[in-house]
This record gives sequence, structure tokens and C-alpha cells, in this order.
Amino acid sequence: MAEKKKYQIKVQGQLVPVSKEVYLTYYRMRRHERHLEEKDIAHGVFYYSALDTEETNGEDAIPDLVSLRVEDMVMNKLMAEKLHQCLAQLAKDDRNLIYALYFQRKTQVELEKETGIKQQTISYRERQIRMKLKKMMEK
Repeated sequence: MAEKKKYQIKVQGQLVPVSKEVYLTYYRMRRHERHLEEKDIAHGVFYYSALDTEETNGEDAIPDLVSLRVEDMVMNKLMAEKLHQCLAQLAKDDRNLIYALYFQRKTQVELEKETGIKQQTISYRERQIRMKLKKMMEK
């Protein structure tokens, strides 16, 4: 009489009895993983995990060139606050012009039609206000 074969897989260093189906599936998956690793090695694929140490994760060693740095976000916030303070110090007409052009995104031509002030005059005033704001921001 033929003995029934026992199937076992190693889990955390210990052999665990499993069914034939589980055994075959497990080793099929392991072989597939090895095949993919061999393929990656042949194609020169580099994994971030190769940079792992006991203290750091390999992915942390690669700089994020897309996201803003915290320092940049803080500087942007401070500059925006200062700009709003400077805008508040402008004369009402100047503040209204900047508000219309930059916050309401109106064109100089649209403002000309609305106010009756020539586009060239609006352009000149805008330039003067921007220079005034620049000096105020530099203080």
C-alpha cells in the first residue's frame, strides 16, 4: 500500500503541514517571484530597498524634487501675508485696480470698458502700483 505524501511549507522557520493544493500554489508563486527577480536583474532594474539600512528606509534617501519643501511653503505663506499687508496700505483706487486685475482676473481692456479710463492709463497705473508694492515688500 502506497503511503500518502505529506506536504509542508516553511513559515517563520517552522514546517507547517498543508494540503497538496496549498503546497503547489505556494511554490508556484515562489518560483514566479524568483523568475521576476531574475528578469529584473537581467534588465538592470534597481530597487530602492537596496538602499535600506537598519536605521533608514531606502526610499527616504531619494530626494522628492516634485513636492514643495516645508521651508518653501513657509516662505510663500510669509510673503503672501506681507503682500496682503502692503496691499492694505495702498490708496483705495490703487487697491481696487490691483484687486480687479489680479484677484478678479479682469483684463485692462475690460477695465477700460467698465471705467472709461484708457487702457494705456490703466497699464501705466498698474506698473506704478507694482513698483510701489515692490518697494514696500523690500522693507
